[in-house]
Amino acid sequence: MKRIVLVVTLLITSLFISACNTQRTYADCDTPDGTAACWSQDDENFRWEEGAVITIGVDNDTMGAALVEKWNADFPALADKLVFRNYGSANGTSSGVQGIQDGQGEAPDVALVIDNEVTGKEASLFPLHEYFEDLGNEQTHKAVFETINASGVFYLPAFYDGMSFSWNKTMIEALGISTADANDDGLPDAFDTFEEIFAIANAYTTRPTFSFTKDGESTPTVNTIYEMFPISLGEVWSGYSSVSAGGWQLFESGEMDNPGFDAPEFKAGLEFIQAFAATKMSVDETGAKKNASAMGWRWDAYLDGAYPFSLVGTWMDVDGKENANNLDFKFSAMPTYDGIQLTPLMKTKGFVINAFTDYPSAASEVLRWVYTQDTLETIVENSAYLPALQEDAAIYPVIDSENKAEFALGMRFNYLEPAGALPLAPTQRAMNVYYSIAIGDFYQAVWNGTKTPTEAQNEIHSAAQAWLALNNVAA
Repeated sequence: MKRIVLVVTLLITSLFISACNTQRTYADCDTPDGTAACWSQDDENFRWEEGAVITIGVDNDTMGAALVEKWNADFPALADKLVFRNYGSANGTSSGVQGIQDGQGEAPDVALVIDNEVTGKEASLFPLHEYFEDLGNEQTHKAVFETINASGVFYLPAFYDGMSFSWNKTMIEALGISTADANDDGLPDAFDTFEEIFAIANAYTTRPTFSFTKDGESTPTVNTIYEMFPISLGEVWSGYSSVSAGGWQLFESGEMDNPGFDAPEFKAGLEFIQAFAATKMSVDETGAKKNASAMGWRWDAYLDGAYPFSLVGTWMDVDGKENANNLDFKFSAMPTYDGIQLTPLMKTKGFVINAFTDYPSAASEVLRWVYTQDTLETIVENSAYLPALQEDAAIYPVIDSENKAEFALGMRFNYLEPAGALPLAPTQRAMNVYYSIAIGDFYQAVWNGTKTPTEAQNEIHSAAQAWLALNNVAA
């Protein structure tokens, strides 16, 4: 892979802003007392409490080991004072923010968590020093930082967690489809709209095949292409992009008791599913349209040459699969439909400090060290993560993988999963309305033709209102 440095040239003003962060002064602290982050004005770091050993919670062993190795090299005097735990970033009884709330002092001192899972659990997190408030505002994903930290600064975004549109260049070229990209947006002109992709699918009288030779094998693998893009209906998180096809976005009004299912734009998204079903985009071995019950999570097969187009998750081993299968995957924004670009959901992962840590200053020093360019590079090199930082951030890591560089750009077009709480129930995530009303059943009904988009919209709206009436209540 060619070396890609995904750093946008800084404007003079951006250089000034970044410089301000390192030159800004904070109140000096001589001795940490175990209750606060203690800043050393002379050294521009946080002082280390005597006897402190900090556990950092991450979600893979390779990343954790690489961080400890780098820490020991960067701070010989504090060698072995940082240890890692494969903790898991998603909420669970012993993982994520929930794990901190439940485990308190038994949970890691610093932990990688998912942004919207912070909402309603801030009491279990340590309020971050103003150094991090400045760093978050100036360097990290601004919309995420501001949204998650609306009630105080507890969370620093670091990495995207979501899916990006991808196309298999090797397969596309084998099918004789042009990859010319006149506007240089990363999405070739021949399929930068779903109308064009539908036309490609409908042109086949028999299903095309794709032959490729996996690394180390002499016999080619031959895949019959039954699906052009594996639309998801039953798995509604990855299926969200389909209902964005009319320009609808969940909670676009900003009112956390108004998901917006009654909007005409949402109906247009359901009509996109209906239009998709009327094509030859997804058929079975007989050539008949696949039943909606088969439309669950099927994205992984893309990396093994199953489809020309797909969504790919930030956690997937794109480089490994590309090399093993001798395929070339490209990434971009999603194609448009009726002139509107579809948008997958995305979240971020970032770091927090456990409110129950015995060493808040040492934990803050670890956090400061994590949010430096070379430490972030270590994480990116030892994980599938992509940086969710401002494009001109001074801490933006150099990315050696062409796939990761393109993938990170593709993620910029996604829609941030709403992180707010219900107005009358601040510990209840508003986003749960999307996951709690069996909305995938309605998507499937539209696909199978048992409900019209209008019928499905009305029933979804009614189900959402009933859920809100039950859950948006004061304790």
